[in-house]
Amino acid sequence: MLDIYKSVYNLDGQPFRLSPDYRFSFGHQTYNDAKSYLKYAISQGEGLVAITGAPGTGKTTLIASLIAEVDRSQAQVGVITNVQMDSSTLLAMVTDAFSLHIDRSENAMRVFKQYLIQQNEAGRRVILIVDEAQGLPPELLEELRLFSNLQHNTQLLMQIFLVGQEPLMDIIRSPGLEQLQQRLIAAAELKSLDLEQTAGYISHRLKCVGWNNDPVYTDEVCNLIHKFSNGVPRLINLICHRLFLHAGLKNKHKIGGGDTLLVIVELHKEGLLTPVARRALGEYVNGLKHLSAM
Repeated sequence: MLDIYKSVYNLDGQPFRLSPDYRFSFGHQTYNDAKSYLKYAISQGEGLVAITGAPGTGKTTLIASLIAEVDRSQAQVGVITNVQMDSSTLLAMVTDAFSLHIDRSENAMRVFKQYLIQQNEAGRRVILIVDEAQGLPPELLEELRLFSNLQHNTQLLMQIFLVGQEPLMDIIRSPGLEQLQQRLIAAAELKSLDLEQTAGYISHRLKCVGWNNDPVYTDEVCNLIHKFSNGVPRLINLICHRLFLHAGLKNKHKIGGGDTLLVIVELHKEGLLTPVARRALGEYVNGLKHLSAM
């Protein structure tokens, strides 16, 4: 694919990679708001922050972008992902996130708190980011809150950012987690892109790899991509990635709606479209049949 981008369109890289890459971050409103909340929380040095969003809306990219901007002489950042985490493994995963090697004969919590105190005395903040936090049971969220309560000389020693899908906020607001909710200093939701943002997202990623209007694409291309991706960045990448492969293999330097619809149908046949996109495709095709019959 890179050869086609380079040989056909003279681009410097792959603008629509499916794996998250913060270097392509597109600063739409809810993304910028969420990032501002995270930066504000870091500046305050206390409290919990929750960032939510549907799958593919850019949560992982946002975290990576934030970590890349953190001055490592001023802060230590650890990231854990909820993968079969339970009470018996939580502390081990937290210490591993900060590359702490604790001997079995040692008291892990005592060693970890000493680490936090050392970082505090060195003027560095400790930030724990918990990804896919919507899968954590309430008792583990409460344990994380207790972690965030660790203090030394009246100073809190660790901040925690909870990142997950939309159900995370419902869990946080559930009965029994009132203390956790009270510790939140910010909560933001990453939302899907509207049509204008989708068009801006596509051109932004192309410009990141040296695009100079080759290939050119029509407004209908953006309309169709937005319709069948529902404005979800990961799905926009999926469609665009296949679309540029399709156009490049045919050495096309102008991409139109017909090319885009062909690619969307191919993705549908391969089972790669979401149920929402599949329904939208059915409605779109039926609409075309209706128009042709008039």
